[in-house]
Amino acid sequence: MKKTIIIIWLFLFSLPSFSYTWIPFCPDTIHANNICFGVGSWKGVICTDEGMYLWQEDIEEWSFYTYGLPVMGAVHFNATQILVAMGCGTYSDGVYTFDLETKQFEVVEWLINPNFLIVVPVLDKQSNQFTDEYYIGCQFGGLYRSTDGLTWMEVPYFTGKSCTVMDFYENHLVVIEVSNIYNIYWSDDYGVTWQESTGSIPMITDLEFSYDGDLYGIFPSYSNSSGLYSSNDFGQTWDLEFWSDNMSAVGFDAMGTIFVGWESEQGIAIYDPLTPPPGLTFLNDGLPNININKILLNPAMSAIAIFCCTDAGVYMSNDYMVGGEEKMVNSDQISIYPNPVSKKRKVNVEIPDNQDVMSFQIYSNDGRFVLEKNFNMNIVENRFDINLQGLEPGMYIIRIKTDNSEFAKKLVIH
Repeated sequence: MKKTIIIIWLFLFSLPSFSYTWIPFCPDTIHANNICFGVGSWKGVICTDEGMYLWQEDIEEWSFYTYGLPVMGAVHFNATQILVAMGCGTYSDGVYTFDLETKQFEVVEWLINPNFLIVVPVLDKQSNQFTDEYYIGCQFGGLYRSTDGLTWMEVPYFTGKSCTVMDFYENHLVVIEVSNIYNIYWSDDYGVTWQESTGSIPMITDLEFSYDGDLYGIFPSYSNSSGLYSSNDFGQTWDLEFWSDNMSAVGFDAMGTIFVGWESEQGIAIYDPLTPPPGLTFLNDGLPNININKILLNPAMSAIAIFCCTDAGVYMSNDYMVGGEEKMVNSDQISIYPNPVSKKRKVNVEIPDNQDVMSFQIYSNDGRFVLEKNFNMNIVENRFDINLQGLEPGMYIIRIKTDNSEFAKKLVIH
């Protein structure tokens, strides 16, 4: 039987609060369903139920463009065009090009009720080069694939299926179908062959791979199965993380921090599965709207930041790590000394026994990456030194990755 989660209980037993701010990324008049980074401009494209907003660098403002249809997704196509998926069940639904110079839409393929548009980089083993393959999933219309963005072919395995969301990690592709309770399909060969997940399968409406290949999904609405689920085998099998009604989104920042969102008063929270249940730290203060539609990172940014699409615009936070408790695994098991330390000195780092250090990273207090040392070797007596020359005084966050754990610790340089 489903465990009932009461909102007050969640707040009382969530993780210690973080110091953070939310920065508007666009006007609060935009009902943002999604934002597609790296498309059309450095700020990307914001998808809405009426059309799309494109950042105009010459006038430094968002401009609205519409073909009279909801925009479900947009991807880079070439130097002067982007591809846009639009539709809501009309004869005008499909994939279009949008010319960045003329600001005109032109239909490429008629596809009824598209739900998503993504690009998958596929590695060719012979040439050892990546080529882009495009995918569109449709409501009751199956899955379509294109190698050039112009010619689209149906993937026969998905004929008649309602493909609603898709994500990938390296050669692993996962597609969700909401019309069937056994609705998760996976491929480990770039979509050449497909298989259906088995066992107790959740009904997923939002799906996200982390940079480490961890897969998380949202079971929405109010039911005995609503909550957050995860898969550590690329979508083949799934485990429950926690029960919660009305969830809407899951996402990651560049350090692998898990964020979850709701459609109502719960808002957005950091989820840490290694802390006592429910492991949630809510970040709603200063967020003007807490109806969360999508949680994303911008892969082009060097800073650690998270973007939140809401019913009243897109908001960014890049300082939620400042002042918070360490979120990584067993941070009290590592020792960094001296701390505080002079910027002219070295620090000595000691880690638990029987672990090989893979990398040591330093981030500034606003989330900017500032230093990395790659080891891929055993550290003598579990200790190593790091030279801090060149780093300005201030507070930093140290991230250490070993062969089986990750650690985080604060460091103050004076």
